[in-house]
Amino acid sequence: MAGPDRPPIRSARLTQTARGIALVLVLWVLALLTVIAMGMTAAQRTETALTENVIADARFRALAEAAIVFTVGTFLTPVVPGDVGLGSGGPPGGPDTADWVPNGAPRTWVFDGNALRITVSNEKSRINLNQATAPVLSALLIALGVAEQEAAAIAEAIVDWRDEDDLKGLNGAEDQDYADAGRSLGAKDAPFVAVEELQQVLGVSRAIYQRLAPEVTVDTQDDQVDQTFASAAVLAALQGITLDGAQLQVQSRDAPALPGGQGANAGNRGGPLYRIEVKEQGAAGTARAMEALVDVAIPTNPVRWRRFGLVAGPPPAG
Repeated sequence: MAGPDRPPIRSARLTQTARGIALVLVLWVLALLTVIAMGMTAAQRTETALTENVIADARFRALAEAAIVFTVGTFLTPVVPGDVGLGSGGPPGGPDTADWVPNGAPRTWVFDGNALRITVSNEKSRINLNQATAPVLSALLIALGVAEQEAAAIAEAIVDWRDEDDLKGLNGAEDQDYADAGRSLGAKDAPFVAVEELQQVLGVSRAIYQRLAPEVTVDTQDDQVDQTFASAAVLAALQGITLDGAQLQVQSRDAPALPGGQGANAGNRGGPLYRIEVKEQGAAGTARAMEALVDVAIPTNPVRWRRFGLVAGPPPAG
């Protein structure tokens, strides 16, 4: 007698297996699509961030150029005692620029709703790398926190770098010393054309360069330093005094003659060469910044050079 019709057991098992394989494939496809979607989202976010960064860079460059024009205009304006000037906190016509002197003190300037920090210093108040003697350079390095013996060696290495002969100073560095240090290029034996060359001088570390660079220049013509607006480190080096004594001198120099009045040097602005730094009001070390050297004696084309970048302040001395 034939039994009732039943589906083969093997066929049911094959159907279940096929369904399981199909489910796994669907899950794999969903996972792959999820990865692709996440990748596309991440790429879109990256492209958006890059675009926003490019736009922000372009905006800052335009603002920095406006700040240069504003600053040059301010320093071209004769200082009249009692005059309120062109304004440091807003558009022309505001207060507080009649006493704006190039002593490196930052000022906030607002343009088109953007707050910028402008710092102006007198280029003639820096020490010329191509003119300064080794003792002056050594004293400057000591004032910046470099140990005395190391400062003397670096100062003589700077002199050996710029002089035309191969004669080595007592603690200096010429070609053989660079070769012994594993450097293929020796001393330049020619004047510095940029302060950045200091980074190639034997003994000048990144930290020392960051401290030294703001105090020196190659853009003045002689070894005469205008101490009227010099930094405390430069004053200490030139006058042979301690850094603390120089800082007290700077505080006294820059203090207003009367409370709330103009500074003692408001009638003198040095020049005509000024170093201008324009910086975003952002986090220190990550803000966009521009540094430029201007000659206000040539108002039609005052900018000698400019550089942009993300800059941080020099490391603390000591």
